[in-house]
Amino acid sequence: RRPLSVTQAASDNVLIARIAQGDRLAMQVLYGRHHVRVFRFGLRLVRDEQVAEDLISEVFLDVWRQAGKFEGRSAVSTWLLSIARFKALSVLRRRPAFRPFRRA
Repeated sequence: RRPLSVTQAASDNVLIARIAQGDRLAMQVLYGRHHVRVFRFGLRLVRDEQVAEDLISEVFLDVWRQAGKFEGRSAVSTWLLSIARFKALSVLRRRPAFRPFRRA
Protein backbone atom coordinates (compact mmCIF):
# COMPACT_ATOMS: atom_id res chain seq x y z
CA ARG A 1 0.00 0.00 0.00
CA ARG A 2 1.39 3.39 -0.98
CA PRO A 3 0.90 6.30 1.40
CA LEU A 4 -0.93 9.26 -0.07
CA SER A 5 1.24 12.19 -0.86
CA VAL A 6 0.18 15.62 0.33
CA THR A 7 -0.18 16.66 -3.31
CA GLN A 8 -2.45 13.73 -4.14
CA ALA A 9 -4.59 14.31 -1.04
CA ALA A 10 -4.97 17.98 -1.99
CA SER A 11 -5.80 17.10 -5.58
CA ASP A 12 -8.40 14.56 -4.36
CA ASN A 13 -10.06 17.39 -2.46
CA VAL A 14 -10.02 19.51 -5.62
CA LEU A 15 -11.54 16.62 -7.57
CA ILE A 16 -14.34 16.28 -5.01
CA ALA A 17 -15.06 20.01 -5.26
CA ARG A 18 -15.18 19.74 -9.06
CA ILE A 19 -17.41 16.65 -8.87
CA ALA A 20 -19.78 18.62 -6.64
CA GLN A 21 -20.06 21.10 -9.53
CA GLY A 22 -20.90 18.29 -11.97
CA ASP A 23 -17.46 17.78 -13.55
CA ARG A 24 -17.53 14.32 -15.15
CA LEU A 25 -13.84 14.36 -16.02
CA ALA A 26 -12.99 14.91 -12.34
CA MET A 27 -15.18 11.90 -11.54
CA GLN A 28 -13.31 9.78 -14.08
CA VAL A 29 -9.96 10.82 -12.61
CA LEU A 30 -11.08 10.07 -9.04
CA TYR A 31 -12.48 6.71 -10.14
CA GLY A 32 -9.29 5.85 -12.00
CA ARG A 33 -7.22 6.74 -8.98
CA HIS A 34 -9.22 4.82 -6.34
CA HIS A 35 -11.40 2.10 -7.89
CA VAL A 36 -8.89 -0.75 -7.48
CA ARG A 37 -8.36 -0.04 -3.78
CA VAL A 38 -12.10 0.30 -3.15
CA PHE A 39 -12.76 -2.93 -5.07
CA ARG A 40 -10.13 -4.89 -3.13
CA PHE A 41 -11.39 -3.53 0.17
CA GLY A 42 -14.98 -4.45 -0.70
CA LEU A 43 -13.92 -7.88 -1.93
CA ARG A 44 -12.21 -8.62 1.39
CA LEU A 45 -15.47 -7.81 3.16
CA VAL A 46 -18.04 -9.52 0.93
CA ARG A 47 -15.85 -12.29 -0.57
CA ASP A 48 -17.71 -12.21 -3.88
CA GLU A 49 -16.27 -10.50 -6.97
CA GLN A 50 -19.64 -9.63 -8.54
CA VAL A 51 -20.92 -8.11 -5.30
CA ALA A 52 -17.65 -6.17 -4.93
CA GLU A 53 -18.08 -4.82 -8.49
CA ASP A 54 -21.61 -3.73 -7.61
CA LEU A 55 -20.28 -2.10 -4.44
CA ILE A 56 -17.77 0.08 -6.27
CA SER A 57 -20.48 1.21 -8.66
CA GLU A 58 -22.65 2.19 -5.71
CA VAL A 59 -19.75 3.87 -3.90
CA PHE A 60 -18.85 6.09 -6.84
CA LEU A 61 -22.52 6.83 -7.57
CA ASP A 62 -22.79 8.04 -3.97
CA VAL A 63 -19.67 10.15 -4.47
CA TRP A 64 -21.28 11.75 -7.52
CA ARG A 65 -24.45 12.48 -5.56
CA GLN A 66 -22.87 13.47 -2.24
CA ALA A 67 -19.65 15.26 -3.25
CA GLY A 68 -21.09 18.61 -2.16
CA LYS A 69 -21.53 17.25 1.36
CA PHE A 70 -17.90 16.12 1.75
CA GLU A 71 -16.53 18.17 4.65
CA GLY A 72 -12.86 17.30 4.31
CA ARG A 73 -12.53 16.07 7.90
CA SER A 74 -10.81 12.96 6.53
CA ALA A 75 -8.87 12.05 3.41
CA VAL A 76 -10.99 11.40 0.34
CA SER A 77 -9.67 7.83 0.24
CA THR A 78 -10.86 7.30 3.82
CA TRP A 79 -14.27 8.66 2.88
CA LEU A 80 -14.48 6.29 -0.10
CA LEU A 81 -13.54 3.28 2.02
CA SER A 82 -16.06 4.23 4.71
CA ILE A 83 -18.81 4.39 2.09
CA ALA A 84 -17.68 0.99 0.78
CA ARG A 85 -17.64 -0.46 4.30
CA PHE A 86 -21.15 0.78 5.04
CA LYS A 87 -22.45 -0.65 1.76
CA ALA A 88 -20.67 -3.97 2.30
CA LEU A 89 -22.13 -4.31 5.78
CA SER A 90 -25.59 -3.57 4.37
CA VAL A 91 -25.13 -6.34 1.79
CA LEU A 92 -23.91 -8.77 4.44
CA ARG A 93 -26.92 -8.02 6.65
CA ARG A 94 -29.30 -8.83 3.79
CA ARG A 95 -27.66 -12.21 3.09
CA PRO A 96 -29.29 -15.20 4.68
CA ALA A 97 -27.26 -16.57 7.57
CA PHE A 98 -25.10 -19.56 6.75
CA ARG A 99 -26.61 -22.70 8.18
CA PRO A 100 -24.56 -25.86 7.89
CA PHE A 101 -26.32 -29.05 6.87
CA ARG A 102 -27.70 -30.90 9.86
CA ARG A 103 -28.54 -34.55 9.88
CA ALA A 104 -31.88 -35.51 11.35
